[in-house]
Amino acid sequence: MNDITRFRTAPVTTAEAKLNLFAPVDKILDPSRYQIYTNVYEDERYEVSVSGTRLTQIHRDILDIALFYGSYKIEEEIEQTIPVRTFSLYEIQKHLQYRNKNNNTWLKEKLQDLKRATIVIYDKEKEDDIEFNIIRVAKRSHKLQEYVLVFEELYFEFFEKSIGINYKELLSEILKLKHPQTKAVVRYMLSHQKGHQINIDKLLNKIGVQGGQRNIEKHRKAVIDELQEVGDKFNISLIKTTNDDRRSGDMTVKYIKHEKVKIQHPLKEASLF
Repeated sequence: MNDITRFRTAPVTTAEAKLNLFAPVDKILDPSRYQIYTNVYEDERYEVSVSGTRLTQIHRDILDIALFYGSYKIEEEIEQTIPVRTFSLYEIQKHLQYRNKNNNTWLKEKLQDLKRATIVIYDKEKEDDIEFNIIRVAKRSHKLQEYVLVFEELYFEFFEKSIGINYKELLSEILKLKHPQTKAVVRYMLSHQKGHQINIDKLLNKIGVQGGQRNIEKHRKAVIDELQEVGDKFNISLIKTTNDDRRSGDMTVKYIKHEKVKIQHPLKEASLF
């Protein structure tokens, strides 16, 4: 299996889910503040910044649909070594379960966001960084009568060094989730190869939930309520870590590796997760 084939089967990197490349929100209230580089994640080893626009869980949803349900027939026909996907905008909105499936202007804007966003991941340990855009071309082909996404070469180089994940069989359930914070949580947990457990507040911090205590409490409650309702579909459960009713939000989120989630390692030595 070469990497172009691996990209077809496991095109989402675990690094994307763990480094908060896609914010746990539906939209950015002030898009203009992201025209310059903005730090979106930092831990002991990595520092991540994004410029051009801030990507959200809506962008992740659209990208997932294109990656998992789009056609790669062009790659096969012209022996393309950079990933290409073709799809109809109607089908994207159908998978998003939108009532009006012909709002192409909105969807085209989101695809252009994916094209504009520049991501820099700095590795403190190696004192080196990776910089890339995800999409090189996002346009309608009159010849094919479909929309075409051509991925950036530098993004594919990033993928070639990363662990890939395939959650296609769970994607429809992810898209049904009501809260973007829950989507980010689910994607984060599914990206772990051997299961994972983490305190709910640490998890919210990992996925990039920001704001004051009231805002964090609101998002914590939304995530807990939704996971209690549908978490079993993803092998995600909540464990109460205290009997103190005043600390009812003190929870551990536990994920047991889902049999429908496939993890694939790079052909080259992995540099990210």
